[in-house]
Amino acid sequence: MRFNHLFRIFASIALLFFCQLTRAEPALNGVGVHQELGREIFIGALFSESLSNDANALLRNQQPMRMELKIVSPEGITARRFSRLWIEGLAVNSKADALMAQADNTVAFDAMFKGRLVQNDHIKINYAPGKGVTISLNDIILGSIKDENFFSMLLATWIGTVPLSSDYRDSLLKFGDINSALRTRFSGITPTAARIAEVRTWGGAEVADAKTSQAKSSVAKSSARAEEQQVAIQKPSLDVPAPAVKTAAATAAKPAAPAKADEDEGPALTAQTLLARQFYVSDAIKKIRGKTKYPQRALDRGQAGNVRVAVVINRQGDIISTNILEGSPHDLLNKEALDAVKRSAPFTALTDAISGAQFEFTVPMRWTLPE
Repeated sequence: MRFNHLFRIFASIALLFFCQLTRAEPALNGVGVHQELGREIFIGALFSESLSNDANALLRNQQPMRMELKIVSPEGITARRFSRLWIEGLAVNSKADALMAQADNTVAFDAMFKGRLVQNDHIKINYAPGKGVTISLNDIILGSIKDENFFSMLLATWIGTVPLSSDYRDSLLKFGDINSALRTRFSGITPTAARIAEVRTWGGAEVADAKTSQAKSSVAKSSARAEEQQVAIQKPSLDVPAPAVKTAAATAAKPAAPAKADEDEGPALTAQTLLARQFYVSDAIKKIRGKTKYPQRALDRGQAGNVRVAVVINRQGDIISTNILEGSPHDLLNKEALDAVKRSAPFTALTDAISGAQFEFTVPMRWTLPE
């Protein structure tokens, strides 16, 4: 009897070990193209062991998952611009306490990328339960984040309540039902040997470790400052955006050049400057939403949609420029989006923690017809 009992125990352990060895790799859940000002910036892909078209289910998923993106813009994307995508996405999809808790990790993540990302660069953000998050560029590991919650926060910037764009979000929630041409295009994008060799000189995980030590000394100051100023960040109350429909007029318009502020890399990000930016973006978006109206003519015509506006301000909070990054098919909504930004100006003057002569942020807006 004792022998049989021991045999069953060893058999169970062996079976569990075998299951772990044969565990399926995360499968492709969806692929989407992120655009700004009518230009393709990157193609992103979401992999999950359990396929789903439910964003909340994926955000709660405790199984292996992976986010991948491949740069397709011929000009690439500057480190500052790439950083801003994540900073803003985290700010509008996370609560204040989560932002504070992940400040060190966000700074470490940001520091892993040195200089401009170029066309065909391939970034992987891999989540392994019990191990954390590993980040690589062109299959070269840049570093890792042990906190498993960090992955779900990053994923929320893609499929959360306020994603990069509604089209992009919906493309990732395809339950594996993916356009074959886009799948083939994504698979065919590979970095050059010269670029791979260049990334190897970045220093990999050492960059992240050095930045993390710097962040630890500054995050305590940031927390104290935030409490002193009683800055509150609330998750924007938005419905899940519907897909935006592009019109002939919208696609025919020649895109404006990217803001000059993007070309200035600026000083290295710290926990203090990170939180200052996130606090500022959150407060500015709340102010704009308070000034946003539903045009009566749009209501009468049954028009609804999404608009994302890029705003550039000077240090005094005055508007320098506005651009529609993601437009609605309805001119009335596009005009109201720009007008709401103008009505909200001037914005609060930039604090010393936010460097540069200019500051850029994006504002997602949504108009939904009453039921």
